[in-house]
This record gives sequence, C-alpha cells and structure tokens, in this order.
Amino acid sequence: MNHKLSQSQKLLHDSLFELYMQGGLELYLAGNHGLKRDLIIELETSALTPEKGEIIHFYAVNRWDEDDVFDEWARPSRPPTAEAERILGVTNEQLAHCRSTGEVQSAFLAFSMPQHHPHNRKNVNS
Repeated sequence: MNHKLSQSQKLLHDSLFELYMQGGLELYLAGNHGLKRDLIIELETSALTPEKGEIIHFYAVNRWDEDDVFDEWARPSRPPTAEAERILGVTNEQLAHCRSTGEVQSAFLAFSMPQHHPHNRKNVNS
C-alpha cells in the first residue's frame, strides 16, 4: 500500500476516533436525554383567522426525546368559534378550567427557549 495513503487513512481514523471520544463523553455527561433538542411544534387556535382567535393549544415535543414534551390547552379570552370547536373537538366549557392563554404562552416560551430548559444547560463541572 502507498505510504501516503496509509498515513492519510491513519490520520482520518485518529480524527474520527477523537471525534467519537469527545462526542461520547458529552453524551455521557448529558445523561439519558442526549445533546440534541429539536422541537416539533403544533399550535391550535380558537378561530380560523388570527383576527378572530388566539392560540388555545400549545404542543411541542423533542424529536430526540419523547419525554421532553409540552402539551397544554388554554382558556381563551373569548369563546372559540363554532368552526374551531367542530374541528378541534373541544368546547368553551371544556376550556373554562384551563389557565389563561397568556399564562400558558409564558410557560410554553420558557419550555421552548434553549437557555431556560434543563436539557440544554451546560454541566457546570465540565
């Protein structure tokens, strides 16, 4: 085998091994939840147009960790339209016990912001 090719393969092997070792250590320090956090977000509104409704269902799940999830309905400031009730299968009476849209929105934003979420905090000992 050509000496240059052999040397190149060794460097590639060593680089990949070093990358694996660093990544493996980071995954180990991160625990069961790993390093990635890509949220799949679904929002439902109380009307078919933004002018008439507001967000009443906030849902997000980390595609890499199904336990990292936010799922909460909110009480709108005005009742959902008949069309929205029909499509969503939820009524104003069912939403009456929920927190307000503003409260749920604040909790949702806190959940979705990387710097505030515990899965994305750096290990202070590393």
